[in-house]
Amino acid sequence: MTPKVTFIVAIYNVAPFIQQCVRSLYEQTLQDIEIILIDDCSPDDSIKLAMEVLEEYPQRKEQVRVIRHEHNRGIAFVRKEGYSASRGEYFIYIDGDDFVDVHMAEEMYQNGVDNGADMVICDFYRYRNERYQYDTLVPNGVIGDGDNVRQVIVDRKVPSFTVCKAVRKEVLDNSEVVWPVEDFAEDTVISIMEVLYAKRISHVAKPLYYYRYNPNSLSNETGEQKIVQHFDRSLANVRQAVKFLEDHHLSERYERGVFVHKVRTKNRLLPLTGQRKYRKLWRETFPEVNKVIFWGNKCNPSTYREKVWYLAINWGLYPKFKKRLLSKRFFPYNEWL
Repeated sequence: MTPKVTFIVAIYNVAPFIQQCVRSLYEQTLQDIEIILIDDCSPDDSIKLAMEVLEEYPQRKEQVRVIRHEHNRGIAFVRKEGYSASRGEYFIYIDGDDFVDVHMAEEMYQNGVDNGADMVICDFYRYRNERYQYDTLVPNGVIGDGDNVRQVIVDRKVPSFTVCKAVRKEVLDNSEVVWPVEDFAEDTVISIMEVLYAKRISHVAKPLYYYRYNPNSLSNETGEQKIVQHFDRSLANVRQAVKFLEDHHLSERYERGVFVHKVRTKNRLLPLTGQRKYRKLWRETFPEVNKVIFWGNKCNPSTYREKVWYLAINWGLYPKFKKRLLSKRFFPYNEWL
């Protein structure tokens, strides 16, 4: 029998948080679910702790599947593997350091059925230091088939989360699926692919997902070597996302989004642009957007702020004047950073 919803949980080095995560899944009010725990060769006791909690929920044991890796494969591989292994009508990605409302599966599934939706997006809380900040991926609501949502997601006006979404599995099963090749900005490829293949998108205007700030996550690693590594991986994935749009003849329709993703990729190097070699690399990465940053065009207007940023980067002044450039007076478009 096909489960209504599959939760796909990425587990790597999340021991302090994993029990709260899986408990929120084991306690779901929707009974007909599947839970796939993917242990990406975690160096801690995360999977052991997750299974200890399962002993408290014997009714869920037959619904939980564990996939263990003998070596670390990375989040991009985990996302793809979880999708391939899922058997639910809808699948939902969960990060092992986050948790969800116990009504999530029930409310998102019912919303999807009621609206004939291929994708259901819920609101979420940003959770940090026991404090909650309400946020949404659908700032203007959903109209018709969700074209406005596609626009804000592809244009990166909201985060490219793979979480907070229930996706009908057959939509991707019947499509030409493109998966990210690296472990940084992998959500860009997945989100663009999903949102463009979904013919109808609906919205649950409730915060059903708790997105936890984890200072030890991959995205928060610093240092020259890590910054360059993040840049290289992001570049590979963004090139793939841009190619996906080009192959589907959508790059003109989403010109703003293509531009923003290219600029964001270049700007991974900002902390290092005090060094000549990284300024050169910044200029040579997607060089076609340099002129647009400074002069603008019909889809990407340039104000004095963008001109100041462009000059500061090219003159090697960004690291020294970072605080001032990030001030209210000079802050550029939010989606650039």
